[in-house]
Amino acid sequence: MPRLTRREEEVLRSIAEGKTTSKMAEELFVSTHTIETHRRNLMQKFNVSNSASLIKMASEYKLI
Repeated sequence: MPRLTRREEEVLRSIAEGKTTSKMAEELFVSTHTIETHRRNLMQKFNVSNSASLIKMASEYKLI
């Protein structure tokens, strides 16, 4: 199971909730670029190429 930072966990939960990058950035008080970086890092850590696969893997690991 990949080790996630607290912020990556927050972004992962927000992705699972279907929030947009803009909405996540607004709620977490960061730029959209920062959210995209977290999303990219998450996909890299889970070795997936899209958000749907990311959510599937995170669900299998019971992270969401």
